[in-house]
Amino acid sequence: MHKVIRQAGLPVLLVALLGLMIWNSALATLAAGVALFVLGIGRLEEGFRAFSGGALERWLKWSTSGLWRSLLVGVISTAMVQSSTLVTLLGIAFLSAGLINTLGGVGLVFGANLGTTSGAWLIALAGLKLNMAQLSMPMLAFGVFLARREETGWRGGGLALLGIGLLFLGIDLMKTGFSGFEGAFDLARYAVEGWAGVLLFVLIGALATVVMQSSHATLVLTLAALAAGQVQYDNALALVIGANLGSTATALFAAIGSNNAGRRIAATHLIFNLVTAGAALLLLHQLIAAVEWLADVGGLAADAHMLKLAIFHTVYNVFGLVLMLPWSPLLVRGLERWLPEEAAMADCGMLSERPRTRAKYVNDTALLHADTALKVLEQELQHLAQLSRQVVGAALYLPHDLTALPPAELHARVRQPVPLAVREDADALYERHIKGVYADIVDFLSHVDVSLLPEQQQVMMNASVAARDLVAAVKAAKHLQSNLRQQIDSSQPVIRQAYTQLREQGGLSLLELRHWLDTVDDTQGRERRLEDGEAQDQRFAETFQRDLQQHLRNRELDGWQATSLLNDLHYLLRVRRHLRRGHIGLTQRVSADEAERLEQAVNLA
Repeated sequence: MHKVIRQAGLPVLLVALLGLMIWNSALATLAAGVALFVLGIGRLEEGFRAFSGGALERWLKWSTSGLWRSLLVGVISTAMVQSSTLVTLLGIAFLSAGLINTLGGVGLVFGANLGTTSGAWLIALAGLKLNMAQLSMPMLAFGVFLARREETGWRGGGLALLGIGLLFLGIDLMKTGFSGFEGAFDLARYAVEGWAGVLLFVLIGALATVVMQSSHATLVLTLAALAAGQVQYDNALALVIGANLGSTATALFAAIGSNNAGRRIAATHLIFNLVTAGAALLLLHQLIAAVEWLADVGGLAADAHMLKLAIFHTVYNVFGLVLMLPWSPLLVRGLERWLPEEAAMADCGMLSERPRTRAKYVNDTALLHADTALKVLEQELQHLAQLSRQVVGAALYLPHDLTALPPAELHARVRQPVPLAVREDADALYERHIKGVYADIVDFLSHVDVSLLPEQQQVMMNASVAARDLVAAVKAAKHLQSNLRQQIDSSQPVIRQAYTQLREQGGLSLLELRHWLDTVDDTQGRERRLEDGEAQDQRFAETFQRDLQQHLRNRELDGWQATSLLNDLHYLLRVRRHLRRGHIGLTQRVSADEAERLEQAVNLA
């Protein structure tokens, strides 16, 4: 029953709104203005990202190494794009991807809250006095024309112009809508005095911001209603406080799909606005007195309520900064203790005894733009590579502490009996630890819809290929284990020795991969390791096949057993080559020659 009511709620709400709009044309005009304003913010954000070629994101990443620098960046960025929500979401994405530290993220959120005041001043000074509809017309015309161009720069500029035009047109319609209420009813008659009115309008402002997902839209509505005399000045101040509180909803929704690092930004945003709102309500009369004093100093008229509202919005956010900045280091330590980094999975122990594994780094928040998407994808590939090495090692019944063994000790350990208790099922391990992570990576790649530069598209393609190679290595190891499971305890010494050699070669490959990530910026070293690995594969394959031929001639093996060993040799070669190729993909810098040579190597296997 509850599900039916919830599903029917939205259609009922839409029908009710439609009825209200039909009943009163002013309300329809007001709703259209809000819709155009919110749509304009979205187009402005999209256009700025495309027009700047990711400059905003790179600037944020570069400039958030300290508190004061990130504070300034948050103020300027929010003033440029007129969206504290976008800057906060970028902060969540950057912190979740490890591109900035917690202190920089805290400063970014603080600055974004102060940067929202620029919109209030713009609208109070000119937005409701000029003919915004007339100003928007050329912007809309040029914006639509340029947004249809294929070139990223022209398209981004067109979207930005289109966004600004929609903002201006939305403001004009909201102003017209509130003016039209005069003939229908006077909202000011429903004003509530005292603290009950303050709390009621704080709640209304918060709910309006949650519904519209934009504190700027709530602020414009408040200014338009104040200019039309539809809301009292005291109640408008409460609406401003509520709008700031409601802006935390978007960040909290984004934090659900983020990791603990990204959730710190959402928590900072929530704490800042809760503390600021609570303190501002306790000292509301003192803040209003400060606004009146500043208005007198500026020579404003007593009834210049719109400019006073902009002053209050600024004083309110500056008050929050003064209140919170001294506690920033303590806040950072508390957030890092409350929301710690997820512990990395150790390379030892039984894999079958560990919880089912899913992706650790890719999340919906990182999809906001290319930099964070590529960063978390790189981290998730390293996670998948670690899991793949562990599952391959378990499939070959190699020691759990393999990465700590020198080759000589590995040689001795693989010749010892393998207890039944430590023999793990590769098929079960694939389902438990590989398939879920790979599925999450594929799903993440399918949702990357941000504009990518050509080199970023290449990196994304390399990452997709690397993930497939890592999974292919595990699947080859699964096939190898099917015969290994039956023959590791064979009564024929020749068969036991052959599988011991295959297991040892698999272990040597895993030991070799320990050094691959050290060659990220060493192209020559990476190529040398690749050539050495291919030469080692060829030498081992030739020796193994020559020995098989000798055993066949000596009647120590029959044809059936020899073909099974040859098949398992090729499975091992595929394991080694796919692992090698997947780990090259982790560097994100695969050259064309390397890719072609690896493709040929895998095809030959």
